[in-house]
Amino acid sequence: MRARVLLIDDEPRALSALVRQLDETFDVVTAPGGHEAIAAVERAMADGSPFAVVVCDMHMPGMDGIETLQRIRDRSPLIVGIMLTGDADQHTAIEAINHGSIFRFFIKPFDAARLAEGIAAALHQHDLLVAERRLAENEERWRLALEAVGDGVWDWNPQSEMAVYSRGWWGMLGLSPATERQSVAAWRDRVHPDDAQRLDSRLAALLDGKEEALRCEHRLRMSDGTYRWFLARGTVLFRGDGRGAIRVIGTHTDITERRNMEETLRRQAEELVLLATTDALTGLWNRRRFMEKADEELLRAVRYGRPVAAVMVDIDHFKRVNDSFGHAAGDAVLRQFCDILRGNLRGTDCLGRLGGEEFAVLLPESDGAGAVVVAEILRRAAAAATMLLPDGQTLRITASFGVAASKAGDETVADLLRRADEALYAAKERGRNQVVCHPDGAHRMSSILIGGNGASDEKGGRDG
Repeated sequence: MRARVLLIDDEPRALSALVRQLDETFDVVTAPGGHEAIAAVERAMADGSPFAVVVCDMHMPGMDGIETLQRIRDRSPLIVGIMLTGDADQHTAIEAINHGSIFRFFIKPFDAARLAEGIAAALHQHDLLVAERRLAENEERWRLALEAVGDGVWDWNPQSEMAVYSRGWWGMLGLSPATERQSVAAWRDRVHPDDAQRLDSRLAALLDGKEEALRCEHRLRMSDGTYRWFLARGTVLFRGDGRGAIRVIGTHTDITERRNMEETLRRQAEELVLLATTDALTGLWNRRRFMEKADEELLRAVRYGRPVAAVMVDIDHFKRVNDSFGHAAGDAVLRQFCDILRGNLRGTDCLGRLGGEEFAVLLPESDGAGAVVVAEILRRAAAAATMLLPDGQTLRITASFGVAASKAGDETVADLLRRADEALYAAKERGRNQVVCHPDGAHRMSSILIGGNGASDEKGGRDG
């Protein structure tokens, strides 16, 4: 489709000559004067086919070329004007350019080819004006749409460090744009110290072209000094000849509620895992979790040819505690007994409650003899402790221990615990309150018997 050009001249012969010169190249419309030209411009705009260029004579009766072009530009701001005149004085040219928004100025008589070239240049200028208008309109639509859904918009020139923020951006922080700096520092200075390095790294990757888009979650300081979470998204709109970014646009979205929900879900997930793997009464690993971790440790020991041993533990005559003092007292004894076990084991040892008053310990890097020493330390600590009951009474208890060391052929920790349980049964049979080591994995079945049997309170003995 040919570009539309409006020719204005009050001399019919001059107008006809212009038409002959330009009609084959452009879609030419003529007007004999300023008023007729303005009417033609209004009709063209109403039809949706506005003129791109207007070529106007300087001197015309009623309305000269300068006023004509001014009034045309008022109605059609994207039209590009070219002035024709027979006057060659400098004053006329300056007045036309300053007051008529003239793109080119041709003095009569002029070469037709040069005029055609001037119109072609004017058409290119018109295309630039149209593109600029469309970009501005698109950016305004984009800004309004984003602000309508609550996003703040920013426009940043990294070369000058200047930035423009939308009213919604300031409002998200509880600030007024009239009192704040229009620079990137207005954003960066409000970033939480723990998030600043991450944001700077992401921005540098965007500016260097290593990343096509910015996406960074970080906290910003609000007007009241508190922090809220925001998602920054952006892209480089223009780069210079050296490929350095000269315009970056983006948005900020308040994601505080989402982050809070994620944190709540994370805590709930951790609580569920804790409930699924932890004994609620004692805080120790439950049977399932203990078996999983102990199996992992056994496989590691087998892989690297390292020793590992297990200890089965059972509180002696625990049923009598519940029967005599109640279940609340029994729970208090279990918790205090677990504290004794934890306090005498290494951080690398695995400790779990298998059920009731029965516990299991896995000792990495320990052979049978070393495990017996550990079990004896635990037995002595339990026997020496005074248990405080909820009603203020005190109680002494003992426990029996069965030890087993790993051996060739152990595929799961269940094999090891079975032998430790056999040793525990032997300890019970031999009178309780002692440590027995299973012969497999050791040179002999050994036992250590310490002191009296069973549990006792400070007021009198309890049979054990």
